[in-house]
Amino acid sequence: MITWGTHYAGRRSCALWLALIFATALAAAQEERPSQTEAQDSSTPSTPWATVSGNVSLTADFYDYTSDPTGSQAGRRPPQLYRLVFSPTLTLGGLISLPFNIMLTLPETNVTTPSLDNPSFGEYMLNPANAFGFSSFAPRIGWAQFYLGSHTPQYSALSNSDLPLFGAGIDFQPLGMRIAASGGVVQRAIEPDSARGSPATYRRDMYMGRLGTAKNDSLTFGVNVVYARDDKNSLQNNIISITPSRIVDGDSTVVLPPDTVRLRAEEGMMASIDMVFGLTKGMNISAEGAVSSFTRDQSSAVKSIDGNPLDLVTTSRVSTRVDFAGTASFNMKADWWGLTVTGLYMGAGYVPIAQPYQQSDRFEWRIAPSARFFNGDLSLNATVGHRINNLSGTKGETMSQAIYGGTVNAQITEELSILGRYSNFGVRNDRTQDTLRIKNISQSFGIEPAIMIDGDAMMHTVNASLGLDTYDDYNVVSGVESSNDMRSATLNYLGSLKSIPLSVGVNASYLENILFTGLFIVRSVGGMISYRILNGDVIPSLSLTNSSSTFGATPSDQQLFFKAAVRWRMTKTMSFNASYGNNNYTYGNPAPRGTSFSERLVQLAFSASF
Repeated sequence: MITWGTHYAGRRSCALWLALIFATALAAAQEERPSQTEAQDSSTPSTPWATVSGNVSLTADFYDYTSDPTGSQAGRRPPQLYRLVFSPTLTLGGLISLPFNIMLTLPETNVTTPSLDNPSFGEYMLNPANAFGFSSFAPRIGWAQFYLGSHTPQYSALSNSDLPLFGAGIDFQPLGMRIAASGGVVQRAIEPDSARGSPATYRRDMYMGRLGTAKNDSLTFGVNVVYARDDKNSLQNNIISITPSRIVDGDSTVVLPPDTVRLRAEEGMMASIDMVFGLTKGMNISAEGAVSSFTRDQSSAVKSIDGNPLDLVTTSRVSTRVDFAGTASFNMKADWWGLTVTGLYMGAGYVPIAQPYQQSDRFEWRIAPSARFFNGDLSLNATVGHRINNLSGTKGETMSQAIYGGTVNAQITEELSILGRYSNFGVRNDRTQDTLRIKNISQSFGIEPAIMIDGDAMMHTVNASLGLDTYDDYNVVSGVESSNDMRSATLNYLGSLKSIPLSVGVNASYLENILFTGLFIVRSVGGMISYRILNGDVIPSLSLTNSSSTFGATPSDQQLFFKAAVRWRMTKTMSFNASYGNNNYTYGNPAPRGTSFSERLVQLAFSASF
């Protein structure tokens, strides 16, 4: 009996190889196809009726490991992992562009959502880490762009910019206007699995749109709308946990009954207005204001909220919160200097629906000047800012954070360049006479010189880096025990002979972290050698790295890493890479990882453009 999961995995594997064979044939045909100037006289140019271009890559990883004693440590990779990225574009008559994007991974990988043991076809398609067939189909006809499948709409700073959506969309820009809309799934449904520690998630549908002008240098403005809703019927089981009956602390006569905690289905909407006004060449002002109405529980009672501008198009409930956000910036860029001033405010109840990694309830401002001198040989960049977190004080005390940083890049001579960097982040809250007072300062300083010497027989390149990071914690509860300093140094050398195509490299690094529990030190030294043969089309290489780590007075852990690789440029459009890596760990303290651990990895990669 063949299960659906196994059958589907087989079909994905077949599709992977068929796409690779098709792309390889296109790349080979392109190698043999004469150029347009060779095929026809230059006096009679013409546009081909249909052309196909793009690229394809296929990688395969094979991994195994051993541990002593057996079973003391688990492997860190799957035994086999295959990835296919196939991106062809079909152009018809020079006007219609039909780009595809196919990404397949076997077995399925997950980044933003929990993993599934045996995903169905629909669940596989809804995984943001995968795409299949038309799941990234974006045809363009002149000013009209269409999307079918996985795509990431980008409208404005506060509306959406980093959330992939599986569905359909349009982006029309006729006569200097822009009309864009998308709708689909941004989060697939996951049933709870306590054995694997997978939390439950509802399927979340999202719809968004923008109406305004197309981007230009003088004036750009638009209205953006985003709506998201969890599908309450997408889960068969929405139980998060079951709390048993318990006695109230301090009163043994009161017994609380057992309770079932269920996942709440959420719903939200936001709208914003943004604009970019060009003052002069290289100078503009941008601003955006937004409002969000977000409901934490769709099952809560309906309740109108005074002052909610979205009340006409959304249903307000007891669990609904309404708040505002705004951002503005001034940007100036001249020939040798520049300046950017930005400010951002997000209220405590504002929910960035299409930006899941944004943090609300904060205010910050930043000033970032930059300058270039001596024809660009000396460049300066700096940032000065301040951030206040938890403005509302609902999550404890309001906390402020100072932000300072800068870089200096100097090209001293043709052979010598130096990069210097510094950053300072200071955090403190408002408590002054309390044991929960927090004040800490984190600083980072680094300098990175680089030297390149072109000798008669050999080219020498040396890169070095010195770093100092400090963290001082003045929390009166933990005291200086939470403070730590980190010092690091790296050195890399690469020498290339001119008489023969031989390159030799040496690298070394040292890092120490001063913790209150002890001193942690990591040392590493290694080398590599490579040789170009067949006019540089084939480059074999070998590398060996030995490192050790020591914590306090415990014996050092040792790591020996060996890698052999070869890169083959098969044609102008096709290349093949292969490598074998062997990683051996020997632990100074056998508990709890055992005495030793060894892993081996074979990686194969083929890429082609057509």
